[in-house]
Amino acid sequence: MNLDSKPERWLRRTQRFFAKKTSLIAASTAITAGVFAATLTYFQPDSATSAASVSTHLVLDRLPLETRNLRWGFFMDEFTLSEMQLQRGDILGAILMEQAGLSYPQVSKLVENCKDKFKINSLRVGTSLRFLARQPGQAPEMMIYEPSPYQYTLFELKEPYKVEVVKRDVHTQIVAASGVLETSFWQALTDNGLSDELADGMIDVLASSVDFYHQKQGDRFKVVFEQHYVQGEAVGTGKIIAAVYEREGKESYAFHFKKEGQKTDYFDFEGRPARKAFLKAPVKASRISSRFNMKRLHPILGYHKAHLGTDYAAPHGTPIISVAEGTVIEATRRGGNGNFVRIRHDGSYETQYLHMSGFARGIRPGTRVAQGQTIGYVGSTGLATGPHVCFRFWKNGRQVDHLRLNLPQPLPITGDLFEEYKVVRDDLIKLLNSVPYRTHDEIQSDEEDEDKLMKVSP
Repeated sequence: MNLDSKPERWLRRTQRFFAKKTSLIAASTAITAGVFAATLTYFQPDSATSAASVSTHLVLDRLPLETRNLRWGFFMDEFTLSEMQLQRGDILGAILMEQAGLSYPQVSKLVENCKDKFKINSLRVGTSLRFLARQPGQAPEMMIYEPSPYQYTLFELKEPYKVEVVKRDVHTQIVAASGVLETSFWQALTDNGLSDELADGMIDVLASSVDFYHQKQGDRFKVVFEQHYVQGEAVGTGKIIAAVYEREGKESYAFHFKKEGQKTDYFDFEGRPARKAFLKAPVKASRISSRFNMKRLHPILGYHKAHLGTDYAAPHGTPIISVAEGTVIEATRRGGNGNFVRIRHDGSYETQYLHMSGFARGIRPGTRVAQGQTIGYVGSTGLATGPHVCFRFWKNGRQVDHLRLNLPQPLPITGDLFEEYKVVRDDLIKLLNSVPYRTHDEIQSDEEDEDKLMKVSP
């Protein structure tokens, strides 16, 4: 988005704005069968310091729902709601002039009131601005920007042009889910209402012991994790507490165990770090479009040239993650590389990520990054025919094909720390064992019984 951080330059660009259509929004969800999934909800303990102290009382009643006509603190039956989705090239000042009829000085005052509260250039393409008007056809009195369920920003479109960031209360519960695969692990979870965020997290913590590229019908899993609720609605997941994946009788575990000074926070049954030292790819849910090749025909230059990296094709804007923890040594734009980030992981290994559309917030030379942290977004800057990330890997100063390397693995925990870990691990295994595997027919039968109970209840 072209949203300038300096109000004077940013506001002058409103002359190039063209009108955008507004629309009322309707939302719907579709859930289809793919895994035999069951969920149990547990009370969140008062102290979150010990995952093993989770109570296993089943919650039978739903969380209280938000009053239907109350939204963002307003009774919606008193307002008309309209919405517009932000597009590349949109300018907030021009939108406010067009949609709310504000003048240049009024927009300037609103921008001034954003200081130390809301960053104008944090508005993201694809998110929406909502406008509240008293009557259809009237100028809106409020604008709401809600980039996530956790918070929103209110803009008063009249004197005194107040700007307020509102953080919603988040209720966290420990939730357990189990399933038996019929199709792919990822699709099965998301199709049954379990978030792709949870699927991604399970793949992350179990990747070193489970081959998710070769799943089998009948594979089973259990996972205990934090579920976030806002106003009675599930909005996102927190950390995974424990997970087990079973294939042909073999169980692979991952347990959350974090101590001060530890770099790793997930371990397997024997105390080995559950994550590998290096992830295989810098983009999730991607495909390899071009491999490391010393004599590749360059798709743009038209002659054979060594391709000293691996290309991962993914949609524009897809997050690019660091494959291992390390320190950013470059985050810039240069020649055919376009926007890129280079990271030093230790004395032997460095990685580079090319053709980014942009950098993640805070990514600059000297920044320390964690494994799996977003460092930028897929683009096609530099010499690129389409959106992808060219991933390059150095070992001892020489570019190599990372897919052919036997990369080092982190060391297991030992000594007194391992004895402490075993206590937590064994308690979490008991918790996982208390979660039953349920068949599809059993779940459907329970749902039918619940529907019947609701119909006969007074």
